[in-house]
Amino acid sequence: MTLSGPRNRRLLYFAGTVKLLLSPGKAGGLPKENYLFFRIPLVRPHIFFQWLLPWVSWLYTPAVLILCAGLVLLGLILTFRQWDLFLASVGASASPAGMVGYLLALAVTKSMHELGHALTATRYGLRVAHMGIAFLVLWPVLYTDTNEVWRLTDRRQRMRIVGAGIASELILGGLALLAWNLATDSDTRQIFLFVATTAWLLSLVLNISPFMRYDGYFLLSDCLDMPNLHERSSALARTMLRRLLLGWDEPYPEPLPRRQRIGLIIFAFCTWLYRLVVFFGIAVAVYYYFVKILGIFLFFIEIWWFIARPIRQELAVWQARRSEIKMNRRAVGIALLLVCIAMGFVPWQQQISAWGWAHPQQTHALYSPLPAQLLHLPPAGAKVAEGALLFTLQQPEIRQDEALAGVVASALQKRLNALTGISQGEEIRAGLEQQKLLHDIRAHGRRIEAERLLLKAPSSGIVTDVDPTLDAGAWVSSRDLLAVLVDPAIWVAEVYVNQQDLARVKTGTRALFYHENDALFPLHGTVLKIDSERVHQLPLAMLAQQGVGGISANLESNGTLVPREVVYRVHVRLDTAPGELKMLRGKAVLLGQAETWFQGLLNPMVSLLVREMNF
Repeated sequence: MTLSGPRNRRLLYFAGTVKLLLSPGKAGGLPKENYLFFRIPLVRPHIFFQWLLPWVSWLYTPAVLILCAGLVLLGLILTFRQWDLFLASVGASASPAGMVGYLLALAVTKSMHELGHALTATRYGLRVAHMGIAFLVLWPVLYTDTNEVWRLTDRRQRMRIVGAGIASELILGGLALLAWNLATDSDTRQIFLFVATTAWLLSLVLNISPFMRYDGYFLLSDCLDMPNLHERSSALARTMLRRLLLGWDEPYPEPLPRRQRIGLIIFAFCTWLYRLVVFFGIAVAVYYYFVKILGIFLFFIEIWWFIARPIRQELAVWQARRSEIKMNRRAVGIALLLVCIAMGFVPWQQQISAWGWAHPQQTHALYSPLPAQLLHLPPAGAKVAEGALLFTLQQPEIRQDEALAGVVASALQKRLNALTGISQGEEIRAGLEQQKLLHDIRAHGRRIEAERLLLKAPSSGIVTDVDPTLDAGAWVSSRDLLAVLVDPAIWVAEVYVNQQDLARVKTGTRALFYHENDALFPLHGTVLKIDSERVHQLPLAMLAQQGVGGISANLESNGTLVPREVVYRVHVRLDTAPGELKMLRGKAVLLGQAETWFQGLLNPMVSLLVREMNF
């Protein structure tokens, strides 16, 4: 059966372009490795762009470009002047509604990107066959078919076509930044913020990168006048590895000057490392964000196709030519160096050590609310229930005032009773009632003050730290600590973690607390909370090195201890209580996320740089 007619031809064209897995080819700067890649052409815009070009040709004049550059620069200057507000606005947009706004802004910026490619290609006489949506790892992206760019012999024209997309996004993002600074309405500013951040992020982070087959790659390829840059540089790098590691006397694929060859080999290694990180990140993303079974399938396909398959192909060449391998000292040394470097990228450092102290979660310091005389006190170590009377205090003046107010109120009540039935005594009655009310209020207030001097247990626990000098009949002030009531059932530890290790600690992380009195048997616990602000001063002197602790701190003139490093307080709930009730100093070991050796080396350097630059 044959299909004819315009409609059927369109169906055939559509079916031919929607090809599933692993179909080779290139489309508008998308990666050549078309894993789960297919494209759906939506429009054939060539005639439309030929009609539109005369109307927008003024955009390509030097005056317009200079004006746009000036406006973009002005937008950047105004944004840097209120950089904190800009960052706060970006952080506030991290919400479900903000994600919708970013997706809409992404559609706008990518449309401008592809429009820049298409108009510039039409300007140089090329035919834009079709535009549509391409799916890369099931993620939709816009594309423009500019395959006719090879017909241009002038590489500067090719660079202008490729760079037009990036230029369109950068100009759009810069103008949106300027509009964000000038707008007054909050909703309008939010729209400009979405467009600006999306355009600049995609252009500067993704499109301009030469390590994937996006616009940055083709710009670099034309700038160096070296087609197939990835393939040629990778071939040089593979040959160099074979010569160094295996001792093969294999000629390089093409004769190039030594400096250029070294540069291409370095570029190949950077490309491999970049792709390793990106493809592994994509594999993890599809595992988490797709349906679980499909996510697992795509994860293994990603790892195999982009990471394991190229390595397997190279190892297959080594296996086939294993008889040519010549081991020498240089090869062994390089192999050991590569193994050491690889080990540096293996996440194995999981434990985080930090100083801290443990104490009961519920601790109540008991003070007298007023200067008073102590009548009764509990013994140290007494176990009490919630609401039990602990300290009985009195202040004779309070009792005397309460008694006097009560006597006066009683006398006034007798006078009121005497006026009962006397019609001429209404005015006198009103005055006496007012006086009695004032004395009743005074007596009630003094009674409440007397009840405050009866200190009761706010919770069940054990009475500790009773001042041994206290005895019945002694006078205490409101600043004198009478005792401490602690609940021995639940204990917590406050641990002070360095800034570079904080990102590896999450709530729910398991921890061990080794207190000084019993370092052989640690207390197990779980991280409950992580403070969002850094610690500005240590709560106890025993935690600092001056108090034989482990935290480096400076002693200020007001007597406070300020940590020299940036530390954050992490709250750990202990599973069991220690055998003693006093606070315990010790060292905690948190089982955080695994960290590579290079991360452990780099994080302190980054933290130092950020601290010294006062970010």
